[in-house]
Amino acid sequence: MATSILNPSDQALFERQSAEICAVLDKYIPANKPIAFIPFPFDGNVGNHMMWIAVNAYLETRGIRVAYTAQPWTLNVDHLKRAVGDGTIVFLGGVSVSRLWPWHAEVKRKVAAACPDNRLLSLPSTMILIDDEDRAEASTLFEGHSDAHMLARDELSAQSGGDAFPGSVNVETVHDTAFMLPPQPRNRQAAEMDVIWLARNDHEGAGFARPEDIMIFDWPSTLEPYSPDVLSSRVCSKIRDVAPVFNPLTNRALNRAYMSVSRAMLRRGNQALDRGRVLVTDRLHPHVLAALRGQYCVMLPDLYGKNRAVWDYSSEAYSTIYWADNPEEALDLARELAARDAAEG
Repeated sequence: MATSILNPSDQALFERQSAEICAVLDKYIPANKPIAFIPFPFDGNVGNHMMWIAVNAYLETRGIRVAYTAQPWTLNVDHLKRAVGDGTIVFLGGVSVSRLWPWHAEVKRKVAAACPDNRLLSLPSTMILIDDEDRAEASTLFEGHSDAHMLARDELSAQSGGDAFPGSVNVETVHDTAFMLPPQPRNRQAAEMDVIWLARNDHEGAGFARPEDIMIFDWPSTLEPYSPDVLSSRVCSKIRDVAPVFNPLTNRALNRAYMSVSRAMLRRGNQALDRGRVLVTDRLHPHVLAALRGQYCVMLPDLYGKNRAVWDYSSEAYSTIYWADNPEEALDLARELAARDAAEG
């Protein structure tokens, strides 16, 4: 049976962090205008879908209409401009300005150039720029734009972004939007093993050797192509392209389809974490999901310092979240925590 009972101190911390995030978003997103919210994460990374769900819940609470949304490969700036008018354009967070994931930055550059008079708000992101070339590219992202706001999800990112961006770009620090999610269900009876390891298989991984006696997995890189919600989103996007007269209807239908995709991905994430008592991971958002489930988790470094920066700013005080500098330390700690979890029932 799935439950979601959190330690009272953890619940209070989530509530404080959520309130801080909402207060910052309230400053930049007016309640009386529609917005664009882009890009939808058309991928299997559960963390991206956690952010998407959390932000849409916030917008719904404030009664803010999402007039336009799109995945990166279907973005049409002319349709966006017609739909949103002079409203705010909101960009999903993540790693969103570095060449580590260049399409994030290119979406911002394209929209900033096409929409010079709209407010641009980039949701809490890692802005650790990896070299001088990366910093130079980032500095021109919002070139000439007078109403661009970058939210950093840790203090290191705020410093890095502040150093790279011109003074016309406002940089502010606040927690990752995934911390706004409600407590998540955990099915303790589904645990098949003491320790599971969610390991990056991409260029952000630190290259740790992986133990052979632990279940190791990663989030899928793609969505299920023939799931009803994915197919629905593709149909809505196509109708919007070929019949713009129906855009107000298709935009609403597309946003509903995207939300269904994200909810399905979050369910899959919870089911994956149910398989072990304790999670070890070098990805960022799984530790937030574990904390929301009241599940022990040991975080490891990534290659660029993203995980440690968020741990220091947002996560250190959670009772179920621990840090380890290397796999050996992580596994020793995880096995201790598994014994503790078993004793706690």
